[in-house]
Amino acid sequence: MIKSSSHTFSRVNSGKQDILNEFLNEYRLAAQTIVNHIWKNGCSGGDGEFNVKESKLDMPSMLQSSIATDAGVDAALTGRALKCCITQCCGMIRAETEKQRKRLYILKKKKSEGVGKKKLGKLIKRIKENIPVKPNCSNINAELNSICMDIQDGNSFDGFVRLKSIFKDKREIKIPFDFHKKANELKAKSSRMLNSILISNKKINLRWEIPKAKKRINGEVVGADQGYKDVLNIANKDIAIKTPKTCIHDHSLESIICKVSKKKKGSNAFKRAKLHQKNFVNWSLNQLNLKDVKQINLEKIWNIGYKTGKSRKMSHWQNTLIRDKVIDLCLVNGVHFTEQSCTYKSQRCFGCGSVRKANRKGKVYECKNCGNVDDADENAARNHSIFLPEIPYSLRKLNLNRKDGFFWNPDGIFNLEGRSLQSLPCVEV
Repeated sequence: MIKSSSHTFSRVNSGKQDILNEFLNEYRLAAQTIVNHIWKNGCSGGDGEFNVKESKLDMPSMLQSSIATDAGVDAALTGRALKCCITQCCGMIRAETEKQRKRLYILKKKKSEGVGKKKLGKLIKRIKENIPVKPNCSNINAELNSICMDIQDGNSFDGFVRLKSIFKDKREIKIPFDFHKKANELKAKSSRMLNSILISNKKINLRWEIPKAKKRINGEVVGADQGYKDVLNIANKDIAIKTPKTCIHDHSLESIICKVSKKKKGSNAFKRAKLHQKNFVNWSLNQLNLKDVKQINLEKIWNIGYKTGKSRKMSHWQNTLIRDKVIDLCLVNGVHFTEQSCTYKSQRCFGCGSVRKANRKGKVYECKNCGNVDDADENAARNHSIFLPEIPYSLRKLNLNRKDGFFWNPDGIFNLEGRSLQSLPCVEV
């Protein structure tokens, strides 16, 4: 598992900064030239062939250095720096076209199986609507490896990164850095620091190899529910863990999202507010005590608010920030991680299994069947801690949850009279 720590250029003088800016400008110009050439003319390598015009999107992971000459790159950079640049360009193009490549692969497979055009209409429409866009390299950060840099110990500082073999005139740059709190934590956990970096005009990212923790055998299986007011609720039948509502500065996730919604998208103030939101989510999740937890079942949120009106505030709530941080914590602590469908989990009573939309009113859950009163997010988290039969689309289409409701338990789905609506085995989602 690879983790990174970010270090600002607080100790870099103006002379070094000018040389670094010159290098990054040359690097970005070369990258854009290479991307333009590949996008227009295509390329081929040992593990794939790329041509946008012919819908061949198997972008090779690496290309020969001669591609820079073919593209007409006239830079002051060395062959080694260009090699790093070409590898990074390959990764950028592959990331941009990966989803479309998968769609085309599925379409080709379905056609070979004899599936008609009528059934493939939605897929064909998505392929036509999602044409890949050429990557923009004007502000990329340079990704360099050991052929262009090395990391050495320092005297009056913790270390420095030496950028070598980057200019044809043999100029070098030594960038000093100090370890901060996060870097020291990674250093304690890490088996080694990797000889590769990501560098921009203002900061440098060092990379650490962290050994994966062994998966736990003993402990609690808990469910997790993401929220707008509480970042995460973790609960099962016996325990309930909740992230802090506010930090020491009295900020909450809700207040930060409110601040984000008032900023103009793309402005510096908007970027700072989004960074504040990310930092708050990371801080709050770091407060969770997962010592006795063996497995986390997190609600799977997909296309939230799709084709429905949602407020400007809600549009800035990012469940992916929470999900990615939870996955990261599970990897570090050796906790098993699974995602479960969130359908009806917030409407189901953990006590009796009754599913009814009227049971939930905001943050309060009050079951109309058994009278159970609970925090709505904790109740949903408890429902995620157990495995329930999957509810098929044909049953969801009846909208029974909007009427008198139904019972949803591990042994099946039943109506109010106790008659089975559909007998399904207990499936792990």
